[in-house]
Amino acid sequence: MTKILVANRGEIAIRIITAAAELGLETVAVYSDNQDRSHCIGAHESIKLKNTLSFLDPQQIIDAARSVHATAIHPGYGFLSESTDLADKCKQSGILFIGPSAACISAVGDKVSARQVAKAAGVPVIPGTEESISAPEQVFAFADQFGYPVMLKARDGGGGRGIRMVHNANEVPDALKRCINESPSKQVFIEKAVTGAKHIEVQIMGDNYGNVIHLFERDCSIQRRYQKILEVAPCPCLSPQLRDNIHQAAIQLAKHIQYNSAGTVEFLVRPDVHEFYFLEVNPRVQVEHTISEQITHVDIVQTQIRVALGENLQQLGLVQEAIQPNRLVSIQARVVAESPLNNNMLSVGKINAAQFPQGHGIRVDTWIQPGCIVLPTFDSLLAKVIVTGQSYNDALSKLKRALQNTVIEGVETNIQFLIAVISDRSFIGDQLSHIHIKSLEDRMDDLLAATIRLGNPQRKTLESGTTNLTTAAAATAAASSLQFKPGDAFNIEIANSETKAVESVHSLQIDSISTNNFPDQFIAQIQTSFPSVQSPVSIALTRKSAIGTSSTLRRKANPRVPTDVGSPVTGMVVEINVKEGDVVAPGQQLFVMSAMKMETVIQAPAAGTVKTIYAAANDLVDGGDMVVELTKDSKL
Repeated sequence: MTKILVANRGEIAIRIITAAAELGLETVAVYSDNQDRSHCIGAHESIKLKNTLSFLDPQQIIDAARSVHATAIHPGYGFLSESTDLADKCKQSGILFIGPSAACISAVGDKVSARQVAKAAGVPVIPGTEESISAPEQVFAFADQFGYPVMLKARDGGGGRGIRMVHNANEVPDALKRCINESPSKQVFIEKAVTGAKHIEVQIMGDNYGNVIHLFERDCSIQRRYQKILEVAPCPCLSPQLRDNIHQAAIQLAKHIQYNSAGTVEFLVRPDVHEFYFLEVNPRVQVEHTISEQITHVDIVQTQIRVALGENLQQLGLVQEAIQPNRLVSIQARVVAESPLNNNMLSVGKINAAQFPQGHGIRVDTWIQPGCIVLPTFDSLLAKVIVTGQSYNDALSKLKRALQNTVIEGVETNIQFLIAVISDRSFIGDQLSHIHIKSLEDRMDDLLAATIRLGNPQRKTLESGTTNLTTAAAATAAASSLQFKPGDAFNIEIANSETKAVESVHSLQIDSISTNNFPDQFIAQIQTSFPSVQSPVSIALTRKSAIGTSSTLRRKANPRVPTDVGSPVTGMVVEINVKEGDVVAPGQQLFVMSAMKMETVIQAPAAGTVKTIYAAANDLVDGGDMVVELTKDSKL
């Protein structure tokens, strides 16, 4: 009996567990935190790993599989899905690796070797370096030959990490440093930037008998910092000839390396001049595999498992001529725990309520439910809202309504931003023909303004009781809807925790309220009886996540005070670039944060002197925590 250990978490773990169960196979889920176990519910059994880093350790995954007598391992995406080490260790241990062979992963898992494979297969490739680079001078020399802009890329990056476009020589040193830091192997290469290009990827499937098919293409051009936001299958604006050429190039490359699982071949495409260039191969199932499934009615995850177990594509009825999208268009929107209005700051905490849309042509892949905890140690993806329509415009209409009926409370999300994007027909209309990789960022100011205008109807929906929430979710929502009003007064008792003796009692009374979003946020003017405080004073309460990202309780930066410089993300401090007493200029780099392996540089908002530094390199801090405090110098 085949027993599959699913070496992942979140929605992809649930997707794999479900597919395996439908095939009558046993499954084992893994988890590293007791607060992150929702993906384990459908598995036959589950096992706890040592810590979050265990997801990245092939030997620990092998040991876990052996401990439960698993006969196969499915890595999902991310983590170890592109690890030749895991694939090799599986083979040595007599455990089936559900994914491409180690030889395939080795050939294309590294982006530089993938470029060489593409060249050998006769697929067009962008000019770039054939070896890793480490010094700014190497970038300068490349730019002298090919001109700016150029792309700096981690050889083993993913999810938008380790990628920087450089427009001039001044940007090179910092961009190169950031890319090297974000690369697991600390290796970076250079490519000539292709501006105005679309990101088109072809879903492929191979077996162990030399058969390879494609499941058409996806347009993944709507991106922020090279992270995908919306994906569409098939691309609605490619000419038949260009579409066919791209498909054939993907098949050509896959057959060249005898590819034998689910995978994706990615291209940069210039439809206006009918050109395309190889970008990379993802030797695994991808986040956006769902929309290819929807238009072809092929279960990619089940097929991946069955191929690994020895079946061939013909046995499964998967021959190229039989696979057609039947004029269907599918769109996937990634709902993430990030705040687009706050520099996409990661939002962590407990999910109080969750409601997802239903109806014809709507699919939702998610791991969250009321009570789940969103941790800062994992990807911010909460749910994938997928719609399928008879045309591109039909799918857009379905997606807008589906997102309007998606309710998530407890963490910040990008739902309203997604609605703003698909509501802007001047941006997303015209069959995506004018959308390229940088289009979203070029339009960001308008889209954020539209997001603000949309407001937050989800809270009103919850409070009105019109949604079909579970009893637990409704109770939680009701409990968090406590409202204060001017005139409310409270006593505050300060006691010695050991003697229980009350040392002092003070009162406060609310005068006026500017934000009444308790417990998440509450801002008001108050009168107080504290003898050392001259009333009225301003009070700002912001809920701090109770998940314990750090043992240090730090003061929150006040967003209305420019000399308070807090972390825009929940994550780890990579480096502190100033010391106390330093005089800094506006825009000067103060510190660097890393969240989800993506680095963010925080700059001085104003001139001043560094008064206090509240964190050090490698410290974990919550979003909004004070890291650097400045004193404003009027002479600067």
